[in-house]
Amino acid sequence: MKTHKLQPILTLTILAVLVLTLLPTNSVFAATCTGSGCNGIDPQGTTCWNDATIANWAWGSDGTMKNRNMYSPGCVSNWSYTLYPTATYLAAETVGVFRYEAPRTYTYVWNSMWDGSGLVCTRGYKGSSQGNYDIYSNSVCA
Repeated sequence: MKTHKLQPILTLTILAVLVLTLLPTNSVFAATCTGSGCNGIDPQGTTCWNDATIANWAWGSDGTMKNRNMYSPGCVSNWSYTLYPTATYLAAETVGVFRYEAPRTYTYVWNSMWDGSGLVCTRGYKGSSQGNYDIYSNSVCA
């Protein structure tokens, strides 16, 4: 019996297409963590960071600093992301839960995630040194 040289390649290609079309592709399938399982985890480098959106935001009291309440629908988690146009001391806070205070100057900082299944509020801070903040944003909730 004579076999064609392309038969194994064709069989593997069809098998690969079938397997790939049957696998789920939504972000929940690949979530690093979900809800309270994300509490205290740094979002950078996770699937949570990859699908995050800005749920809400507010300017700081100086009109220049900005705080974003970030939300990951795949991980059902929020975190605070604070930005300023030039490097300075910043802090990012999930109100009543976590505050990250940068040990040196940055143009943006973020804190750890918190369960986003309920209302989560964030706030940003800017100052002349770590822990010495004179500029802050109102709480932004989502």
